[in-house]
Amino acid sequence: MKAPARYLIIVALLTLPGFLVAQTPQSNESLPITPERLLAVLAGTWHFDEYSEGSPGPVGSGQREMRLSADSMKLIWTESFVGRSDNDTGILGYNSATGAYYVLGALTHEPSPMILIGRADRSGRAVVFDVASTDIRLAKRGIYVTSELRLLDADHFEWGASDGRGRVVFNRIGHP
Repeated sequence: MKAPARYLIIVALLTLPGFLVAQTPQSNESLPITPERLLAVLAGTWHFDEYSEGSPGPVGSGQREMRLSADSMKLIWTESFVGRSDNDTGILGYNSATGAYYVLGALTHEPSPMILIGRADRSGRAVVFDVASTDIRLAKRGIYVTSELRLLDADHFEWGASDGRGRVVFNRIGHP
């Protein structure tokens, strides 16, 4: 029995964002395995596209600037969106005492702060983040979920929700 054409189109549209990211060229160059090197590679200016589960294309895009702090253990970021007045800001850092990464963020469209704690995999190219606060006064349940930052190469990384509901693809603008 043949599937209706509209069903095939819906399946294609749902899988397209994942396929596009999979087509991002990956470099064979040596990439960071230490927190300091990972943060240094992420410093710079990035274009990003947001993808949402069930959406055929990007639902938003913009630019993120990530500046390395003087201690080389924190990136301070600001981002703006095309066509929206949203301006988000935050910190992506590493705590050498605990061996954990952290994200603190203030997002225009969310009433609660983003507080994430993460651990890197063995390669140092991926960090899995969990929501740090279960205090309902600080973060409403369900707004933030477990997510993963994956460094594809020095000019591409992505941040995706583990529940599949969204992903952000970053491409470097210019050179570090």
